[in-house]
Amino acid sequence: MQLKWVKLNRYLELSGDTRDAFANKQKKGVFLRDREYRTCSDGRVWVNLEAVEKWAQKSEPRRH
Repeated sequence: MQLKWVKLNRYLELSGDTRDAFANKQKKGVFLRDREYRTCSDGRVWVNLEAVEKWAQKSEPRRH
């Protein structure tokens, strides 16, 4: 069975992102509440792996 939602720590392990990188994506509106992540009633952040994968697939590299 593959989970759609995982706790933030598991997402960080899988993706290689840091907490700061995740927070920056939230702050910049790249990851949106209730789409890529949500905070549950216990205060824990869960990440939607399917939504993050869709974002990665359509994301364009930065031009320098």
